[in-house]
Amino acid sequence: GQGGMADVYSALDRLLGRHVAIKLMRVGLASDPQAVARFGREARAVAALCHPNIVSVFDVGVEGNAPFIVMELVQGETLSELIWRQSPLATERVAEIGEAVAQALAFAHDAGIVHRDVKPGNIMLAPTGVVKVLDFGIARAASWAPSTDPPSVQGTAEYLSPEQAQGNPIDGRSDIYSLGLVLYEMLAGQVPFVGDTPLAVIYKQIHEEPPALRSIRADVPPALDGMVSRCLAKDPVDRYQRVSQLASDLRRFRSAPTRTTVPVPSMRRTDQFDVPFDDQPDVTHDSGSRFVTSNALIAGLLVLVLGALVALSAVIVPLFLQGRAQATARSQPLNPPTALQAHGSCDGFFKAKVTLTWLQTSTSSADGYALYRSESSDGPFRRIELLDGRANTSWVDANLNTGTRYYYSVRATAGLRFSSYSALTETRTPSFCL
Repeated sequence: GQGGMADVYSALDRLLGRHVAIKLMRVGLASDPQAVARFGREARAVAALCHPNIVSVFDVGVEGNAPFIVMELVQGETLSELIWRQSPLATERVAEIGEAVAQALAFAHDAGIVHRDVKPGNIMLAPTGVVKVLDFGIARAASWAPSTDPPSVQGTAEYLSPEQAQGNPIDGRSDIYSLGLVLYEMLAGQVPFVGDTPLAVIYKQIHEEPPALRSIRADVPPALDGMVSRCLAKDPVDRYQRVSQLASDLRRFRSAPTRTTVPVPSMRRTDQFDVPFDDQPDVTHDSGSRFVTSNALIAGLLVLVLGALVALSAVIVPLFLQGRAQATARSQPLNPPTALQAHGSCDGFFKAKVTLTWLQTSTSSADGYALYRSESSDGPFRRIELLDGRANTSWVDANLNTGTRYYYSVRATAGLRFSSYSALTETRTPSFCL
C-alpha cells in the first residue's frame, strides 16, 4: 500500500515465523525533520497502545536513512472499500463498527492520545469481523510538545472537526466529530460535506449544518440518528464529552430488542348471550319469534361474514401477489449497467464537464443507479448522484476542474439494494476551457 508519507509492505518475520506489515518512510521525506518527527510520533503513539481494536507495533528502526515501523499485518479491507462496495450499510453493522472504533479511541484518549485523522481509510475490517484503527501518523499527546511544528491544518478535509479545520487546539471531542462523520457516511453512503476544493469542504465543516440524515435514508432509527447528530455538533460542548459514552450508547442500541411485544387482549366468551324476555311471554308466539329471530340473526351474520371475506380478499390477494413479486425481485441478482463511457468537455470559463452514458442493467427489478466519482483509480469513490429509473442511462457531471483525470463507477439500485459490482470508466477533462 501507499500513503502520503510512506509505503507499506507485507513481509515475513523469519525469526518468529509470522507475517507483518512494514511501513517504510519514503526516501524523499527522510531529510524533512518535520516528516521524520511525525513518523516517530506514529510509532510512539501506537507502541503505547495495546488494544484489540488498535493495530499493534512490533518494532521500529532505521534502514539507511529511512525510518520504518514493523506492525501487525491486518488482512481484509478498509472501511472506505466496504462503503464503496456496499453502502449504505445496515444499521446493525454501522453500530457494530462504530462501537469498535469508539472503544479504540476511548483507550487512546485515556492514554492522552488524540488520533486526529479518523476516517474510513484508517479503519480496517478483518475477515474475522475484528475492527482495527490504523494510522496514528498525526496523533498528538500533550507530553510530546510539538513546539518546532508550525501551526497547520492536518487531516482529511471531509473528516475534520470545525476546531481542527481552524487550526485551534483540540482534544478527544475532535475525534468524536470525525467518528460522527464516518457513522453518517456508513448510513447515508456519502459524506455530509463535499466541495470542489478542500478549502470549500473546510468552510462547510465550520459554518454549515449537515443534511438531515433521515431525509437521505428514512429507515435510520431515531436513536441512531440522534447519536450521529450529537457527534456532529459544531460546538464541542454540545457533543459527547467522552467517546466511551458514544460506545455505550451504540452498545445499548445493538442490544435493544428489534420489536416490542404487544400484549394479547383478553378473550371474551361469545357463546352465551343474554336474551331479554317478557315477564309473561306467550309460549307459542315466543317460541316462533325466537326461532325466526335466530334464523334472521344467523343469516345476517353469514352475510356480514361473507361480505367481510370478500372485502378482505380484495386487500389480501393483491398484497400477497405484491409480496411474492417483491420476494422474486429480491431473489434476482442485481446486475450493474454495462458499456459505461465518459467524455470530458468544456463547461464554461475554466470549467469542464463529463458526460456519462451506459446501457441499462439487465435486472428488470432495478429502479435506478448510483454514481460515484474519484480523482484516483484507487479511490476513495464518493457518491455524487442517485438517479431514479432503470431506463435513465446518461448523466452530466458539471462544474469540474480542467486538466484533471476523473474515475467513475456506476451501480444499479433496487430500493436499498446496490449491485455488488460496478461499471467503471475514466476520462480526462480538457486542459484549457474558455
